[in-house]
Amino acid sequence: MNSNESESGGIMQYEELVKTIIKTDKHCYDLRDDKNAYRSSLKQQVELADKLYAYLSAESGVPDIKLMDRIMDDTNWRASDWLLGLPFELGYGGMIDEAVSVSRRFAEVYEPKNFLGDLAMVLAEAGRRDEALEQIEENLRRFPDDVWVVIKAGDAFHELDEDDRAIELLQRAYELSEPMSYDREGVLERLVPILREKVRHGEADALLEKDRESRKPVRPAQTAKVGRNEPCPCGSGKKYKKCCLGKKA
Repeated sequence: MNSNESESGGIMQYEELVKTIIKTDKHCYDLRDDKNAYRSSLKQQVELADKLYAYLSAESGVPDIKLMDRIMDDTNWRASDWLLGLPFELGYGGMIDEAVSVSRRFAEVYEPKNFLGDLAMVLAEAGRRDEALEQIEENLRRFPDDVWVVIKAGDAFHELDEDDRAIELLQRAYELSEPMSYDREGVLERLVPILREKVRHGEADALLEKDRESRKPVRPAQTAKVGRNEPCPCGSGKKYKKCCLGKKA
C-alpha cells in the first residue's frame, strides 16, 4: 500500500476509490427525462473524477500514468468506459466547462487522442465555435495520422456547418484507413451521407465503388515457367538446369 492509499482529508483510499468507480461505471442515460436528478448525478461524477485526479497526482503533483494503469486493471477497465464517456455526457447536460476540465486533465494520463478528439465535438455541439476550431487545430497538429482524430475533426466541422472542410478531412481519413476495417467503415458512414446532402452523388457513388473494388481479393501474380535448357532468369548466362534449378534440387 503506497502513501496515497493511507491518506485522508479529501483523498480517497485506494480500495474505496476503486469500488466507487466500479459502481459509477454506467452513465445516467435513464435520468435524462428528470433534469434535476440527471444534473445531480453528473455533479457526483465530476466530483469522483476530481478525486481520482487528485489521487493520481498526490505524490508529485503530476498524474501518475502507472497508477492509472493499475486502476484500469483493478476496475476491469470500467474506469475507462466511465471516464471516456463522461465528457459527452457532461456536454449533453450543458456542463461544458466541466467537460473541458475532465477531458484536458485526463488526456495528460490516459488516451489523449480519444479525450481531445471527443472534446472538439463536445465544443462544436455546444456552439463554442472558436474553442472547437482551436481544439481541432491542436488535435490535427499533435496527431496528424491518427484515423479517428481526423474522423472526429470531420465530425466537428460538420457540426459547425463547414461541410467542405469536413469532406476534405473524411477523405483524408479514408486514405489513412485500411480496407474492410472498423476505421474505414467509420469514414464511409459519415462521408457518404454528407456527400449526398451536398448533392455530390457522383462522388459518393465513386467512393462506394472504390471501396467495393478494394474489398476484392488480389490474385497472386503468376510466375512464368522456365524450361530446363533455357537461360537462367538470374542473368548468369548459364542454362537454368546448370544454375538456379540445380541449387533448388
